[in-house]
Amino acid sequence: MATLSEILQIKRENGFFLVGDHKIPSVRKASNGYGVALVFEKSQLDKDFEAVIGPDRFAWFPTAESLSLISKELDLSDHLTRDLRKGEGWNSGPRPFETLKVADFI
Repeated sequence: MATLSEILQIKRENGFFLVGDHKIPSVRKASNGYGVALVFEKSQLDKDFEAVIGPDRFAWFPTAESLSLISKELDLSDHLTRDLRKGEGWNSGPRPFETLKVADFI
């Protein structure tokens, strides 16, 4: 089973992902903002599951703690995006800010 080894906040700006000194072209067109990247380490279970799920995939059994960390990072990503976009936040998507008021959209 793959294990979650790191959660990264990845900035996307002007069609590129900015990760440290690396500038990676974004295949999908999207507005500037931050995204959450999950980094996994493969384990022996991935080799054991290979016959079922294929050689280029892995199985992940998330813990409640991992899911909680991911949720917190997604919230941070939303706030970083809102700051980067000077208060606008995302134009679309399933994660609205819990702190936004109707007046923020008027």
